Amino acid sequence: MTKYNTLTIILLSLALFFMGSCKKDFLNKGPLDQYSDENVWKDPALINRFVADIYSNLITTYDYVGSYNSINQGMLPADITDEGKSNYSGSNADLINQGQYNASSNLFSSFWSLSSAGGFHQNGAYENIRKCNTFFAHLPDMPIDEAIKKQLSAEVRFLRAYNYQLLYTIFGRFPIIDKVLSVTDDLNIPRGTDEACRTFILNDLDAAAAALPVSYSNKDLGRITKGAALGMKCRLLLNAKDYQGAAAAAKAVMELNAYRLFPDYAGIFFPENDDNEEVIFNKEYGSSQSGQTHTLDLYLNSSFFTGFYSPEDVPTQNMVDQYLMKDGLPWEQSPMFDAAKPYDNRDPRLQASIIYDGTSWRGEVIDMQLGSDFNPATTIPSVTGYMFRKFLNPKYVFFGNNLNYQNCVVLRLAEIYLNYAECQLKMGNPEEARKYINLLRNRVKMPEIQPGQLTWESYVRERTVELAFEGERRADIRRWDLGATLLGGTIYGMGIETVNGKRQYTRQVVEQRVFDPKMYYFPIPLSELQKYPAGKVLEQNPGW
Repeated sequence: MTKYNTLTIILLSLALFFMGSCKKDFLNKGPLDQYSDENVWKDPALINRFVADIYSNLITTYDYVGSYNSINQGMLPADITDEGKSNYSGSNADLINQGQYNASSNLFSSFWSLSSAGGFHQNGAYENIRKCNTFFAHLPDMPIDEAIKKQLSAEVRFLRAYNYQLLYTIFGRFPIIDKVLSVTDDLNIPRGTDEACRTFILNDLDAAAAALPVSYSNKDLGRITKGAALGMKCRLLLNAKDYQGAAAAAKAVMELNAYRLFPDYAGIFFPENDDNEEVIFNKEYGSSQSGQTHTLDLYLNSSFFTGFYSPEDVPTQNMVDQYLMKDGLPWEQSPMFDAAKPYDNRDPRLQASIIYDGTSWRGEVIDMQLGSDFNPATTIPSVTGYMFRKFLNPKYVFFGNNLNYQNCVVLRLAEIYLNYAECQLKMGNPEEARKYINLLRNRVKMPEIQPGQLTWESYVRERTVELAFEGERRADIRRWDLGATLLGGTIYGMGIETVNGKRQYTRQVVEQRVFDPKMYYFPIPLSELQKYPAGKVLEQNPGW
């Protein structure tokens, strides 16, 4: 499958040569900095590569994972919610969950303004935004057809909105920069109002949606579509609690008739199913040869497979508890629950998402008892008794070259269904919401919620397990104002022992977390505050 060979066909129609591609090969191009700025904007192929470079430098959930460097946070977003726990002592996640951080901690500072110089394949948001604005500055004089300009402009407006939306989710309000700044400009731009920031993002997304196609041929899979722009608009409006607007955006996505639920829940994220019919937008990753890779499989698998100190991040018992029994009841209410076999007869999404004691993975039956080959006490054992399974590639080559790194699914149809359901619940239409929740339950053969039986709690539970670990949990918790219990509170794991030849499972306290409402948004990093001179202070978030 060719990945983001974006304008090959169009450029060929103009009789212009463009480099051929193989699977995910668009990422394996020489750096643009070997060309002069003037030459880039005179060459349609290089213009295309400039846009492709913005795509490849987007930050996604997968880019959080790995050893500390300029972008990687040494944690998954799940680790700073009730979903997960960092397995590394003293990690950024530990600082956050204990409230032991402030502006001088410079958390997520790289997300703000880092350049990808140095070999990493992500840029901070403002570096990508600068590239988007640079594209628009050169747009009038580009030697390309007007139709191509329209197409590329729509893609770049989406990319700019995506980066601003990333900042907005982490920090809240941001300085709005819509042009290339020169030394003669005032560089000390204040943060926009909440309304101004949302409006700017929405305007870019609306403009992109108006110009982008619904779909592409196989040669162009991975490019941004109308559905991606509408879907990100839906997410933004939902988090702003504009339920009518978010519902309309969700409905617009569904009415495109371009997406379907993928039949295999676990398989959504496997590399062989990249760009499947459920995916609305994803970041394309390449091969070991292209260098456009991630370290997800290396850092989330057991050291039995990786050969070094892993896993970095682990799921919590709190998360396991959210998975219903196959009769549709919570584990503590169901006659199907057996304390000696706590993972039997559960929602199939549990097995698809979490490695637990006795499950099979990569041809092995996993023993999660402390001291086992899969959870050795001598390296970094799982502090919760669990490991991640969702997102991981069952065929990953640990000692050799991988030819196909799985894409990171940023937005999929299931989230649109859940967003729409939440809006309908908030607007007093529970039966309309129930239809879409049952579509998700039907996929995994869980009992349908019957007429009149959908509650807010059952919706929240469904969203929790369906979108587990996908990176939206903290925004959900903020929207629901449940930080005291789901960001703070007690984190549990599972203790596992063998007594007289039989397994015994004991719920154990792993961590006591703290929460203050100011923690819904992170402080603006001190490294950014210090760039502003006296008298032109960049406003800090409340409480920080």
